[in-house]
Amino acid sequence: MSSSNDDNSERIPESISDVFESFSDFILFTDGEGRICSASDRVVEFFGGPLKGRQLWDILGVDASGIDEFIVAYPVAGVHEIPYGEDGGNYSLRLIPLAGPYCSEGYVAVVTNNAPFVELHESYEERIEDNIAALDDSVALFNALFDAAQDPSFLADSAFRILSSNTAAERLFGRSCTLSGNSCLSIFSSDSSNIVRKHFETCTTDIPVPFDELLAARNCSGEDIPVELIMHKVRLQSGTVFHLGLRDMTDIQRLENGLEETREQVDGMNVALRTVIESVEEEKKDMHEDFALQVREQILPALDRMIKEPVPQMRNSFGRFIKERLSALAGETGDQFEELLLKLTPREVEICRYIEAGKSTEHIGELLSITADTVRTHRKNIRRKLGLQGKRVSLISYLKHHINS
Repeated sequence: MSSSNDDNSERIPESISDVFESFSDFILFTDGEGRICSASDRVVEFFGGPLKGRQLWDILGVDASGIDEFIVAYPVAGVHEIPYGEDGGNYSLRLIPLAGPYCSEGYVAVVTNNAPFVELHESYEERIEDNIAALDDSVALFNALFDAAQDPSFLADSAFRILSSNTAAERLFGRSCTLSGNSCLSIFSSDSSNIVRKHFETCTTDIPVPFDELLAARNCSGEDIPVELIMHKVRLQSGTVFHLGLRDMTDIQRLENGLEETREQVDGMNVALRTVIESVEEEKKDMHEDFALQVREQILPALDRMIKEPVPQMRNSFGRFIKERLSALAGETGDQFEELLLKLTPREVEICRYIEAGKSTEHIGELLSITADTVRTHRKNIRRKLGLQGKRVSLISYLKHHINS
């Protein structure tokens, strides 16, 4: 190109240079012969030295004898890749011809170093591979947890179709080939399936929803079993799935029924125990009343007579009677004489004392200022009360034996 063209290229308007500098790509301005007229400091630094006056194809490492041959290899307005270095790097090149009132004839070369894009691409590839591996790990972990769950679990779509089932579900309801694709409602009884159907419509993605009541499901043998159901709605990018977790409550219900029967038995035993306690309390009350009655009617009168009795032998007889009465109340047996003695009136006891002392009927009458016939009547009553009536037993010997013993 002529010197006048060089002078013109030196005078590129400053506003256009600012535009060039604002690009992130390497922008070079050449004259019509392909010699570099202007380049930013960043471009100069990247290519490692002064660029002004050098041929464009030289700095790009392209073998060309002139601008025409270079343009044939890399036509204007197209985007071309130019390799460089031994590590497989390349440039993207686009030549834009210049002409007009603001600049002389020449070209704008937009050169892009693709190394950052290659690095970015490799980085994205690594990230994608890491994400795919993480997704595979997540799927594997989910499958492991899903399959290891002790309770039967299902994944179903919004049309109730079973998408997947774990081992516990297959063990209770049948193999996966018989479950997959079928309606999850089919594993429930008719009433329970209606409840589950309605819950599909109201279930939310917030938290798993447990049912307040037990449902009836049919196991692989066709038997109805009580189950507890928890349902959770999960939104995925590909759609919505429902997680159904079932717990077989057969054993728990059996234990509850057994506990209820035991509770009823315990209640029955409590009732019987209360009845026994009430009976014992009633017997204790009767025993207390009987004890008080015997004390009032036998022991207290005997104490009064013993206190008033002047004869020691008679006092001893009353004392033995009181002792035997107390022993009888404690469940022991004693002599009947003292009990019979209490049946005698004080006058009859006084006459017994004289008879035991050897006094005759007439003498007793004189001592007591009563007639002999009255004394005889008392003797008959004494024999009757002592159980001697009709027996050949002397009253005096009987009294001497018991009073002195």
